[in-house]
Amino acid sequence: MRWSSVVLALLATTQIVSCDPLEKSENERRFQNCGKKMTSKVYMGRDAQQSEAPWSVFFLLFTKDRKHATTCTGTIVSPRHVLIATHCFAELNEGQWEIEGKQLDRTHCEQDDYLITDDNILERIQIESDGKAVARHPEKVTLVKACIKRSAVKTANKYTNVTHQYYVDDFAIIDLYNDLPLNTMQQVCVASSESENAVDTELDYFGYGLNPPEGQHSNKAKDNTGVLRHETVKVIDKPMEDYYFLAKDPNSITVACTGDSGGGAVKDVNGQKTIVGVLSQTNCADPKNRNDEAMEQYASVGYYNEDACRLTGICADNQKHEKYHSGYTKKPKPPRPTESPVIPQRPVGGVAVDPNGTPGNSPAPRNQEATEESIDSTQDAPEDQSSLKVDPNASNSGYFHTILVLVSVFVML
Repeated sequence: MRWSSVVLALLATTQIVSCDPLEKSENERRFQNCGKKMTSKVYMGRDAQQSEAPWSVFFLLFTKDRKHATTCTGTIVSPRHVLIATHCFAELNEGQWEIEGKQLDRTHCEQDDYLITDDNILERIQIESDGKAVARHPEKVTLVKACIKRSAVKTANKYTNVTHQYYVDDFAIIDLYNDLPLNTMQQVCVASSESENAVDTELDYFGYGLNPPEGQHSNKAKDNTGVLRHETVKVIDKPMEDYYFLAKDPNSITVACTGDSGGGAVKDVNGQKTIVGVLSQTNCADPKNRNDEAMEQYASVGYYNEDACRLTGICADNQKHEKYHSGYTKKPKPPRPTESPVIPQRPVGGVAVDPNGTPGNSPAPRNQEATEESIDSTQDAPEDQSSLKVDPNASNSGYFHTILVLVSVFVML
């Protein structure tokens, strides 16, 4: 066989995706403008105006029949990049991520990251801001460090019964095909180090999650309507792996809930709103756990700062940008003839959508839930239950885990 034939065969079987990191000049402009445009579903949080968090977006991943959607919250960090959580796309099973019930295809791993380039998945993604679709069918999704096998380090030394979701990375980046118009929307700045999530740091969280009535389980709540909500949390002094931190409402009133996953916790850094954490999980699902011990687990954006620079061109300085993108120039892309999926009406997140445009009665499956039981730190870890599935016909799908000490029931939203 000729080498030319070999090359053609490889091209035929390999999906080539050319995504666009920021050019040096774009990154400089981003840093000058990010997190500045501020005019003026979190459980028990107040409703918020989109202008309070113009970087927050409502994320929907439709099922193959387009009748249901998994919902999350995302954060705009550049005109063509959105930060979100890995579990908005994948499900954790025995410490390994799976997509739609299948193990990750290792041929899509690149420098420890997993690349979702399958149009059959990407074309079912829709991103909304202020009730309107602003992007569909992104070019790529990167599940950061999803291809490496993590193990508990700090948490293992401190606690017993540490389960996978406490040390498996839950941080992802969406590469959009077209730039977002940053007029009513805005990009937030990106934390440059883990010091931004130091203990006692106060953060503002905005999310599109559920706000179930007091005393009601989240799987009994009304379906996600895409209403932006706000809460204030403070980083607490509980040992976690370097790429995670815990936070809670100092007044023990609010807690992020189903659909808030992937949303950004922000703070002011030199007068600019800066994303410090990406929400991974909480203990909102069961009302008995929405108490003084209710906590939220966030991926530390500062920890992933170098990865963000490498993958997106969002870099803290020109020296770092040159390290990964020296001489890079963005190339023009052909316009897409259509942005699929074509939805006949604005879908309500979590509500079944009839093909004719009429909302159905069947609740959609929401984001994977990982309900966990509080444990006694003096006992040995029980058998891992991460593969135990919830009834697929129930309104929520998910898997059960047992958690580390002190926290009650945590949920991957």
